[in-house]
Amino acid sequence: MSENRKLKVQPPPEGFVWIEDYRSDDGVVVLPGIARRLGISSSTYRKWRMRGEGPPTLMIGKKVAARIQTIEAYLCDLEQAAIVAAKRAAATAAHDMRPAESRYASAA
Repeated sequence: MSENRKLKVQPPPEGFVWIEDYRSDDGVVVLPGIARRLGISSSTYRKWRMRGEGPPTLMIGKKVAARIQTIEAYLCDLEQAAIVAAKRAAATAAHDMRPAESRYASAA
């Protein structure tokens, strides 16, 4: 019976998503929510939201929603930050490397 109630959740307005996954208007297709799009659980996203982390959200009625474009922009920003960090780490590693040493002791 609780499963039928979950199917009655209204989809968000066009261009928005809820935190949790929800079904399309026809009730067949499950559409990913904010948490699944970020690859985390909905409880983790709620914790992030309380700390001010993650993409910005707004309240629509009693539900938390975010624009799909905002979530995609947030993921792109994370990707760019990871690329910059990887390049910085590679440059530091190349600079900090010691030259190769001989395995054999030289006879002097």
